Amino acid sequence: MWSPFSMILVKDILVQDYGVNMAEIILTKKIINEFQSHGEQEFPHECCGFILGNFTKDGQGEALEYIPASNSKEENRERRFLIDPIIYQNAEDKADELGLSVISIVHSHPDHPDKPSEFDREHAWPGFSYIIISVHSGRAVSFKSWQLSQDRSHFNEEYVTIKENK
Repeated sequence: MWSPFSMILVKDILVQDYGVNMAEIILTKKIINEFQSHGEQEFPHECCGFILGNFTKDGQGEALEYIPASNSKEENRERRFLIDPIIYQNAEDKADELGLSVISIVHSHPDHPDKPSEFDREHAWPGFSYIIISVHSGRAVSFKSWQLSQDRSHFNEEYVTIKENK
């Protein structure tokens, strides 16, 4: 039975090929502060959210806006997050309205490193960046960006460029 809190588990989805070859994400300090603050506020639970932006011709994703989302997971929120499919659709709709794309899905790892887990690999989609924030004792200490390989066998770390706010 479907509910608004059903998890989307898709094995053969691509983000319209736009982000498949992305090897770098460009973030502003403002966006970094926003997702790190979100991770700290949600601690000891995992936070989650979206980054809207553009895909460049040079294989980069340029981040322009962070949208926090609620972790709708009812159990084990310290180790798992779940984004309501309607919330995901709302982020896609907002991106469309602004002429942008969802280029990254963000989540935190409370008291764990900023590396993808096996669970992350099994539930990720090729074509998105996945920013993982390591939050230790309520403080964001690091983050990295990852992209799932086309064959879904592993994550590749993406290069992160930090630029001044516009």
